[in-house]
Amino acid sequence: MKHNILLRSAVAMLAASATFMACTDNIAVGNAALDKATSSTATIDTVFNNAEYTRQFLVGIYSKQYYGLPYANGGANMPHSGNPYTGKFDGLTDCWHLFWNGAAVYGQYYTGAMTATTNRSDGLDGPLYSYDKEYQWYMIRASHIFLQNVDRAPEADMTQEEKNRLKAEARCLMVDAFFNTFQHYGGIPIMDHALETGEVTNQFPRNSVEECVDWMECQLDSAINESAFPWITSNPATMNGRWTKAGAMALKCKLLQFAASPLLNPKDGKPYYSGASEEVRPYIMYTDASKYQERWDKFAKACDDFYNALQSNGQYKIVEAVIPSSANTAAKKVPYYRLAYRKGYFRHESTEILHSVRVYGNDPMSTARYGWHEWYSKSVPRNSYCPTHEYVEKFSWNDGEPFNWENAAKKTYKNSATEPEITEEAQTDGTTKYTVSNFTTNKITGAITRQAKSLHTMFVSGDVPADGRQINTTLTRDPRLYEECIVNGQNMNLDWTDASMKGYPWELWYNGNDGGTGVLTQQNTMFGSGYGFNKYYLGTGVYTKDESADSYRFPTQWVALSLPEFYLQYAEALVMRSNPDVAKAVQMVDIVRSRVGLPTMAKVWTSSSWRKTKDYTATTAAAAATATVTLGNGETSTEFMEELLDERVRELGLTNARWFDMIRLKRTDWMTKQLHGIMQYRMIQKGTVFESRHVAWVGSDRDNDASSTQPLFFLNSIKPITGNSRYLWNKDPKSDEVKKWLLAPLPQAEINKQYGLVQNPGWE
Repeated sequence: MKHNILLRSAVAMLAASATFMACTDNIAVGNAALDKATSSTATIDTVFNNAEYTRQFLVGIYSKQYYGLPYANGGANMPHSGNPYTGKFDGLTDCWHLFWNGAAVYGQYYTGAMTATTNRSDGLDGPLYSYDKEYQWYMIRASHIFLQNVDRAPEADMTQEEKNRLKAEARCLMVDAFFNTFQHYGGIPIMDHALETGEVTNQFPRNSVEECVDWMECQLDSAINESAFPWITSNPATMNGRWTKAGAMALKCKLLQFAASPLLNPKDGKPYYSGASEEVRPYIMYTDASKYQERWDKFAKACDDFYNALQSNGQYKIVEAVIPSSANTAAKKVPYYRLAYRKGYFRHESTEILHSVRVYGNDPMSTARYGWHEWYSKSVPRNSYCPTHEYVEKFSWNDGEPFNWENAAKKTYKNSATEPEITEEAQTDGTTKYTVSNFTTNKITGAITRQAKSLHTMFVSGDVPADGRQINTTLTRDPRLYEECIVNGQNMNLDWTDASMKGYPWELWYNGNDGGTGVLTQQNTMFGSGYGFNKYYLGTGVYTKDESADSYRFPTQWVALSLPEFYLQYAEALVMRSNPDVAKAVQMVDIVRSRVGLPTMAKVWTSSSWRKTKDYTATTAAAAATATVTLGNGETSTEFMEELLDERVRELGLTNARWFDMIRLKRTDWMTKQLHGIMQYRMIQKGTVFESRHVAWVGSDRDNDASSTQPLFFLNSIKPITGNSRYLWNKDPKSDEVKKWLLAPLPQAEINKQYGLVQNPGWE
């Protein structure tokens, strides 16, 4: 059976679930209750006495996997988290902010309105990942039914080897569904078999964190140790998306990383919430603090095992840039590094994807694009997860030097790094004209000097050719900035073949063609922070169906597990194990950095100027691994870990990685800090001073004035985000009022069924 049967849109998924629901029934959680589960022996006989039906049964389980991009407004018959009215976890971190107020991201989290009883019939007002509306319990029960019955398939049509392989896949599907829920709620009931008619309600209480982790690890080990389970799919063209041994080993690493982290594994043995009762503690943490280091070592051992298997088996590798000899400077190489990064996560044939999930739907030329792409536009800005200025500042210059606003401002303004001399004059159209008299200028001509690493060139550089209108763009920052974010001046397209940058520049200045007034109003707008997201979007600014987007004609897959994520996990494991190996940890990070042309991670400490920019004190990476950083929430970290976390979000933007880092590491300081955007005013020269020009270039100057060239000069300022401000901003990150948000509330309706759920602390 070709695996592309798995990936058939919400419509086909629902058809599959309807078919298989008859033989498995609904898991007895949520609207099905947890008291009884009926079954149909006749239907099970029909399915498992036929090899093809047996294979299709497993396909039905695959069809319910978590997909991390809101893709359709499908109501109650699709996973809760796939709906744009629910929203992405990333919008709750310090690196993105949602400027649409129609999603639960705003309605429940930003406003602080969520309670344990918040739960409309369609589930869109509850936690972003629902306890009972993600089809996770269906997947777990269906997987058990499969494991119990697959051996009944006729041997003539399905060999024992195939049965064993499919059993391993079913175990991965089951653990993945369980782990996705566990990360949000802590200990949950373990369904260790398919519920049968007559089982009573009180047999399924909440299991402890330790029991949950041990059960998931055991299931994954069973799959990993199965000799029939392949390291990589036998035919990637038709089988990509299947669970493999590599995927299972990577999932084990991710599970044990989460388990070893401070949320569940506090070194001091204290729960994250100071008011947590003795009753709830086993469900939100390990209660034996003496095994703190043992858990980190178990995580490190899982990473060792995967790394060693990778060295032995190969097949998976980072997608590297192919750079022609003509690209002989750092700036000229940036587009090729961008393309390598893009191909690594976006293309289905990527060798660095360990497990991916896809959904198919709507127009086959815009598969999986409906909610994610078409709801991110000027007219429908419902997925406006705008990068924050805090995020953009994490991306270095393209030579690896850390970006610093004040340093760049010193190369922009003559007199002051942060307060250039500006006069303001109100205009009749309601705008303000800004006049600046202290830009750094050429002593002879008086023209603005666009120095390297100034605010003028903080995103793009280049000159307008004698016979042209647009600059010959060079990109000045970490190549990943332009793949994660849309910034002012970058070209809208990147050619998939030769990495040439094409199309008009994005105009994100105030009243620019794309940014409009959104950065000023910050309400229901595509670029409310002055930035947009590009990850998984790859748009062009052609907002009607976006046919010219780089992503068009490519089904948008969700990368659940990847090699870059593993290398960064391994780096963490190597510094947290009993016998740290910082040198090898740096090597793991450098594998990720070198793909985009950046120097070794260690240079941020060995270069005195770079170290000063980051406010680090250690002079080597080894010293950084023990150099203590006191956090705003009263916790401590190390300089190495802080840099690694920045590297993770630079590499893994919009993959939920930042959210789970925030949760597992108890980073309530990220939850509570005021976030910012950027305000840019286009400037034109008038004699020896420079005035703002609040108009677009494309569609205005460019079309009506043949002498008008691409704007190159801007008055820049960092602007606090006020649109959709968050309830938690400026709260005390040490308080239980904030800390309760580290785990989601279990639905009170489930607790009321009295089958053993105990509420997470703070949500009672």
